[in-house]
Amino acid sequence: MFELCEAKSGYVYNLDIYAGTHPTNSEHNTAFSVFNRLCDKIKGKGHCVYMDRWFSSPKIFDHLWGCKTKAVGTVMSNRKEMSKQAFSGKLKKGEKNITRGGSPLGHQMERHS
Repeated sequence: MFELCEAKSGYVYNLDIYAGTHPTNSEHNTAFSVFNRLCDKIKGKGHCVYMDRWFSSPKIFDHLWGCKTKAVGTVMSNRKEMSKQAFSGKLKKGEKNITRGGSPLGHQMERHS
């Protein structure tokens, strides 16, 4: 089961039940198709969507950005759409790389006491 939930309350806004197959658009993978259906009604309303690495991809982020919807997520470095430049160096504990469209936007480091 795939769910789109409101972060604070956990309210389930939309869900998609996996029953063995999903209708997909031939130009997009299953993750993109599922995510696109889940977010259809919230696009263009100024929301920010947080997702895990199964959904995260440059295609999904670009699509949502074009629909005036922000997105944040962890990524899999071996996903074929991912820029190799974003994963060129090893990060230390607490460091983050921030990219948009394959170009680095910043490098953030959290300090832990």
